[in-house]
Amino acid sequence: MTRRVVCPRLVMAAAVVAVLSGATGADAAKPKTDPKPGWHGAFGAGLSSSSGVALTTSLNSTDRVRDTVGLWSYGGNLSYNYFSYNGVAGVNRLVTTLQVKRSFRSEPISFVVGSVLYDHNLFDGYNHYFVEMLNAGRRVFTTRTMHLDIEAGGGARQNYYPGVRAVQDEPAGDVAMNYVWRLRRGAHFSERMRVMGARSGTLLTSSTGVTMTILSHLALKFSEQVIHYTSLPSTALVHYARTTTFTTLNVIYHIG
Repeated sequence: MTRRVVCPRLVMAAAVVAVLSGATGADAAKPKTDPKPGWHGAFGAGLSSSSGVALTTSLNSTDRVRDTVGLWSYGGNLSYNYFSYNGVAGVNRLVTTLQVKRSFRSEPISFVVGSVLYDHNLFDGYNHYFVEMLNAGRRVFTTRTMHLDIEAGGGARQNYYPGVRAVQDEPAGDVAMNYVWRLRRGAHFSERMRVMGARSGTLLTSSTGVTMTILSHLALKFSEQVIHYTSLPSTALVHYARTTTFTTLNVIYHIG
């Protein structure tokens, strides 16, 4: 893989937000290591610039809900990108994740996560695929302004192909890293990297973002997601791009 996963533009954006926010160790509030109890949601919409599948700007939405009861947390994520020209879709990608998380009151903090993922992308060679994964994780680094979680596990993946090709059911392994840097109240930088391996190939995903509150429950989020497949289904006529990038600018509305 010759492409750099972390986008320099996002690193620069994080630095700019830090300067504009006046982020210092003295100003930053102590982050909470546990999610707030109760129901919370974040609903966003905006524009997305993509490469790999197509060099175009598309509509983008991203939604997230979470309910925390004691040490248990239940959540769901949905993101959608779409663009068409003269009735022909240039970008059409839907990703949905459902997750159950059980935390343990220990130092360092540890947790177990079960998740189900559905991914439909018009231009990656699959009709769609499902992934069921069970991971164990631990918070390996934490300060007043940032924390780093590592998780790893295994599960299964089902690949559905266009046409009459049979469904492929295969075991899969997973390693992920989640880093959050709280610049100050209402502003933070995040980076999540994931490597999922299976017989059909390895999928590497990097999701980087900068979020800043602009008014009460409204926030502005600039993010970039890089998706790289080591191999993809192809035919004699169609060869899909193995690396795809989605750069998005969304207005986020928080509830709860």
